[in-house]
Amino acid sequence: MKRIIFPTDFSESADKALEFAMDIAKKGDMEILLLNAYDLPYAQNVMSTSLIDIMRENSENGLKQLVAKLEAKGVNAKHKSMMGNPIRVVKEITRKDPESIVVMGTKGASGIEEVLIGSNAASVLQSTNVPVLAIPADANFEMIEKIVYCTDFRSQKNDRALRRLASLAKLFQAEVLILHIQQEGQADLATGQRHKFDHHLSEVKHSFHILKEANVEEAILNFTKEKEADMLALLTRKYGIIRGLFHSSLTNKVAFHSKVPLLALHESE
Repeated sequence: MKRIIFPTDFSESADKALEFAMDIAKKGDMEILLLNAYDLPYAQNVMSTSLIDIMRENSENGLKQLVAKLEAKGVNAKHKSMMGNPIRVVKEITRKDPESIVVMGTKGASGIEEVLIGSNAASVLQSTNVPVLAIPADANFEMIEKIVYCTDFRSQKNDRALRRLASLAKLFQAEVLILHIQQEGQADLATGQRHKFDHHLSEVKHSFHILKEANVEEAILNFTKEKEADMLALLTRKYGIIRGLFHSSLTNKVAFHSKVPLLALHESE
């Protein structure tokens, strides 16, 4: 991973996530691309052009201020202001930069607002092929020492994801706790893939943890809390565990109410 793509709406939750992005950038000698997308609802009125100009100017000014802030702290930064749907803009940028990582802020909410926020975050995760690190607004900024990586041991296309996980763990000198929730009646799938995990994580302290629980999501939350992990990582698949996590009431607790950053990795094509 060579560059951090940082979408921002200039909110407090985005500013919080920027602290994480700066730390990763410094440790990995990476550049941060600050990205702001602004979109104007369709309207046929004479004010549309003037409003777009105002939105563009506000976007550019906000980004320039953030670039100055980062450079003052010794972080190499660039910015890009684009008109369009934020999700499509992030998808377009990451498609041209497959070795990047997206770092983004999320915020807790309630009712319909929370559903919409969750839907947007899930859409970013599903629409990109680069790692996405989602930082809750109330995340505690501390050293990343333990990363819980959840797996069902079914993926045959997880080599790239494991390499990226290892790269991030090495930056923080963090331990990786590989967690598999084995449900009743399910065959033991860990044995056949342990060698692959050991290979890709050979330079990282790691351990395997197999739990037998009926409720996968709840088991993940409990394990992460019990181990006092600093980050939770999952492999995204179209119908994988990440889909359930981001479209359930429990997911809102994980992704938007938890203090633990969530790293979404992707299968290889």
